[in-house]
Amino acid sequence: MHFFSPLIQMKRDDLQGIRGLAIGAVLAFHFFPKWFPNGYIGVDMFFVLSGFLMTMIFGSKPITTDSVYLFYFRRAKRILPLYLLIILIVFPNTFISMNMDSAWNSIFLYHNMAEHSDNNMYFKMLNQAEDIFTHTWSLCVEMQFYLLAPFIFLLLSFCTSGLMLTTFHAIIIFTSLGNHLLSTEQVAFNSVFCRVWQFLIGSAVFFLSAELLELDAKVNNYKELLLEEQGSDGEEDKEEKEEDDDEEVLFTKPRQNLSRPPFYILLYSSLSFLVLLSFAPWTIPASALRITSTFLSGVIILTGTLCETNPMKNRVLVYIGDISYSLYLVHWPIYVYVKHYHDGVFLVYLLGIAISILLAILISETFEKWYLKLGKQETLYMVLVFYISIVWIVMKKDQIATFVDDFKYGHEEKMMGTVHSSFENITLDQAILLNKKWAREEYKNLVIPNCFPNKTEHGFCEFDRSNLTGDMTVFMVGNSLTANLGSLVYKTFKNHAKAMYKYSNSYCEILTVLDRKKCQNSHDTYEAEVFKKLPDVLFMLDRPDKLRRPITGNLENDEIFKEALATLRQYENNVKKKIYMLESYTPPTNLPLSKFAKMLEKGDNVSQKLFKIDYTYLNGIRRQEALVKKCSKCELIRISDILFNGTQTNSYDEETKLGYYYDGLHITPFAQNLILPLFQNISDNFH
Repeated sequence: MHFFSPLIQMKRDDLQGIRGLAIGAVLAFHFFPKWFPNGYIGVDMFFVLSGFLMTMIFGSKPITTDSVYLFYFRRAKRILPLYLLIILIVFPNTFISMNMDSAWNSIFLYHNMAEHSDNNMYFKMLNQAEDIFTHTWSLCVEMQFYLLAPFIFLLLSFCTSGLMLTTFHAIIIFTSLGNHLLSTEQVAFNSVFCRVWQFLIGSAVFFLSAELLELDAKVNNYKELLLEEQGSDGEEDKEEKEEDDDEEVLFTKPRQNLSRPPFYILLYSSLSFLVLLSFAPWTIPASALRITSTFLSGVIILTGTLCETNPMKNRVLVYIGDISYSLYLVHWPIYVYVKHYHDGVFLVYLLGIAISILLAILISETFEKWYLKLGKQETLYMVLVFYISIVWIVMKKDQIATFVDDFKYGHEEKMMGTVHSSFENITLDQAILLNKKWAREEYKNLVIPNCFPNKTEHGFCEFDRSNLTGDMTVFMVGNSLTANLGSLVYKTFKNHAKAMYKYSNSYCEILTVLDRKKCQNSHDTYEAEVFKKLPDVLFMLDRPDKLRRPITGNLENDEIFKEALATLRQYENNVKKKIYMLESYTPPTNLPLSKFAKMLEKGDNVSQKLFKIDYTYLNGIRRQEALVKKCSKCELIRISDILFNGTQTNSYDEETKLGYYYDGLHITPFAQNLILPLFQNISDNFH
């Protein structure tokens, strides 16, 4: 058994067909996640394919300095030009302030490892569809694996027997898989070390495929042929061109000495199962789904080695596989646009998929084919120009953002005229434009001014002390409501504070752990940050979803209440004077601000009855009131006194037609203006 495969390489259409299936699953998942909740496993298929093809590259010749250099050059040439071009085109035109960090992380290929404003939570970022570079995480994982690949295959090259090769693969696969299963969801999803096992499954399949071909040809004394080394410069250029298309390569057709029916049965059953998993309308646990789909992908590649009649060789599917890289890059920005401006419109979503495919065809047939023919020097110059251009955009982001906003929305700013923070004497046209502006700038508005560092809405920041005139330490903690309402605390409590801090995390609340896998670390970090500062005053600003769950039986025996009370006791022991807790509130569940603005723009009749209210917030209030009674330092911030009253709930102001809640359920500037006196009253009565 030798590491270097002596078999002639040739095109395998079924590999491109698998790419076509994979990108189809990803598109279905992104555009219709409720119908196809498991389609994200298309990326897992890509990883297996990459492992197979990289082994083919390194398995065809000895590993030397030149071969490693050539490998990196060809990978960079294949991926970077189109990748950087898409970033260069998309970045200046959409959500620039929101995507600045993501663009920077993406161009340096560590988007999967970077800390994001939404805690790098892929599935939540998918639902929000605000970050136009969310999808680049998988390309970053792949490029990071390329850094590991030569070392892995160098070690593989020392395996002189099938047993050694199998043992080496098993050790790496099970080590990486164990790391994947034991890590947090975020680490398991994003870390290349938790993904190595998928690439190595592809590698193992390559060697198994070679074994099958040897067994299939051995009986007839099938003569194995070596690829001839190309000597001249012209021959080397030809070799580069051939290897640039390495995703289409495999072996000469073997003599059929192995019985084919078992392979066909295994191929069709595995493929049927994988398609079912990819497009099933019910959600399957992620770890089980990922493991199953990875091994099924390996089986389909393996059996395709000997199966001439293969549904993965369908012409349409193969062509989609050919344009899959372009399609993967262009579809997400289009989806973000569609969701942002036409959320929930089925036909527009279908149109978005169609436009993505047409653009991918255009890019693939023109730019992609063109740059793959360029020489080394031209490729290097092009990549450098793209990098310099993107870095320049990042450095000039503020000026460019202002220009883009003026170009897109300048007429809106003029129409809004002299709308003051009190929102008095506002016209209907101004209300419509304000609602639309708030809807598109929701997450931008969650970044608190005067709190440093304040690049994103979440994490730790300290307020500018030059405007603080008190003698106490004030701390704000919670989920995105802390970022949403932190400015109100700063405005009203700065006369009491000598130091003021904020720490927030997306999604996860303070007193209870909503989801052990996602929120335990956030829950622990809340406590660690607060206990480190030992504040005089603590503001707990969150939307406590777990406290809203149904109450069964006596409240004293309620498990959620007991969990919250135990946590509150810890805070009570570490806060010197006062704990203010934001009252549970109830944003509408069916009519986001952007749609409300469109209804006003169309002249539709609107009423409070159009908004569906989730009355489980009353459970939250009941638990919170009981908690406050048991906490001598605690007080509720009763926003219900202003925004709603019992079951009589307002979602917009009848007079001005300004909404109370963003699309993402945060409180708008207009509603903040309504509750500001409440915070001021708390400050005035503080002793």
